[in-house]
Amino acid sequence: MSYLVTGATGFVGRFLIPELLKRPGTIHVLVRPGADSADRFTCCAHEWAGGDRVRPVRGDLGVPGLGVEASWLAEHRGSIDHVIHLASGYDLTERGGGTRHVVDVAESLEAGMLHHVSTVEVAGTSEGLYTEDMFDRGQVLATPYQRAKFEAERIVRDATLPWRIYRPSIVIGHSRTGEIDRIDGPYYFFRLLRMGAQLPRILPVLVPKLGETNMVPVDFVARALDYLAHQPGSPNTTYHLVDPRRQSAVDALNLFADEAGAPHLMELMPKRTLDMMLKVPGAGWVLPRVGVPLDVLEHSEFTCWFDCRRTTAALAGTDIKVPPLAAYAPLIWKYWIENWV
Repeated sequence: MSYLVTGATGFVGRFLIPELLKRPGTIHVLVRPGADSADRFTCCAHEWAGGDRVRPVRGDLGVPGLGVEASWLAEHRGSIDHVIHLASGYDLTERGGGTRHVVDVAESLEAGMLHHVSTVEVAGTSEGLYTEDMFDRGQVLATPYQRAKFEAERIVRDATLPWRIYRPSIVIGHSRTGEIDRIDGPYYFFRLLRMGAQLPRILPVLVPKLGETNMVPVDFVARALDYLAHQPGSPNTTYHLVDPRRQSAVDALNLFADEAGAPHLMELMPKRTLDMMLKVPGAGWVLPRVGVPLDVLEHSEFTCWFDCRRTTAALAGTDIKVPPLAAYAPLIWKYWIENWV
């Protein structure tokens, strides 16, 4: 078995590579030119302890052909079983350009399968149930991130080789250690919750209606991706890597409020009321001062919920399941408070 992986040193990639190493084969990792990327790969390679089974390939998502040497491509043509595309940074600036380059290389290599990690955010403003078979429903894509990920999926779907697409929801820390390597999504609210611990717990904190959320731990995403990628058949298939349990954003944040010793959040005002309040002169600086970027609040809710019956059926008989958030929220909070405060 032979792999080419982009984004291997990113958050999900760091946990996926150890799963791939449990299988026989060679893992080629795309590494950008530059000392920082090389150093990051060296640190990760030491952590993975895969020896010469994990091999760096010099390349760049922003360059046609990924900037990989023609001799390497010629040598490995027909021998790469899986191209796993985790990296997405270049897509945000070039509307899927990085993914286009990955698809071109995968086709040139005559790879067995292209695996693309997308996001449930391609659903945009869809309402109701959004299934694993849905893609373009005319939904509004409100953010550059949503538009870039949607375009990247479209490029993959037009590829001439077999593909599988995986859509995680909000990926948070490891369910057994709490480990995370960047602050994103719900973590932006943690500082606010920590400040709220100074308030009497009997007084709720009033917030706008935030709608539903969906969070999954990084270890679930890595293990599910590894398992699903190696299942026979089912080309051109999409999997939702989500928590099958529906949960409101406030209920989820209140699990972390309990860990902070802060009052519970209570939904009161419609979100449009908050939008009006933020237009008051001087109001816009408040949330960033406590660590919550305005765009996080503006796009803090899903307007639909996500079906994952195909994923659940494929994982049946394994121990790969999303644990309840309440079961590992204390570990998520503990890791954040000990490593990021």
